[in-house]
Amino acid sequence: MTSTLATTDIITGQILAEFTGGSTTDVAMMIGIGLVKDSDAVFFRYLGEEQPAQALSYPSGKPVTRMANVRLNGIEVVDGIGEFASTKLNLFLESSEGTIVMLTSGLQTIWSQCVITGLMGLVADGNLDSAISLDTWKGTSKMRPCFAAIRCGDDKMTDQLTYDQLSDARSDRDKDKTIALMRDYVGLIKGALTGGPVEETVITVDPAAAELF
Repeated sequence: MTSTLATTDIITGQILAEFTGGSTTDVAMMIGIGLVKDSDAVFFRYLGEEQPAQALSYPSGKPVTRMANVRLNGIEVVDGIGEFASTKLNLFLESSEGTIVMLTSGLQTIWSQCVITGLMGLVADGNLDSAISLDTWKGTSKMRPCFAAIRCGDDKMTDQLTYDQLSDARSDRDKDKTIALMRDYVGLIKGALTGGPVEETVITVDPAAAELF
């Protein structure tokens, strides 16, 4: 009988192979971004009530920071998550073998803003269904925020208008504006991905908005 730990190792190995250029079966995994601040890893697997575990590390123990040859399978904003009723960006990526993992991060985090800016670049170029690479790394400031870049082949994808609007909102420390922009961008990306109408969003503005974190 295979132990739970051994089974987990096999599943993790399969997913590692797929998302770094290998192969095998369909296994779903939910991955949080930068959940452990003092770790160099960027991808962490949720394990119910347990402490999140590092996800997608190489056999040497070095953490994976690039998901290669993946396609966008879905995108959504979800509200009321966890103890603090957080608003999250959920990004669904599909490997070349058909396995889908969900990456999740706060909607207003730098990582999410980087991802959205890259995806809007794909939308502008008409390449939203193309194979991409997602790079994630940690900054060097005290809070060690995670950053991201989306590449299509050798080209880094970006959209200048999206970048400028989000940058202005950050400079103004306007959390509500940032969230409103991010919701709109997610609606645009989702509409382009599904070929359906752009989803309307209803945004309640809190006059006592906290600063962007």
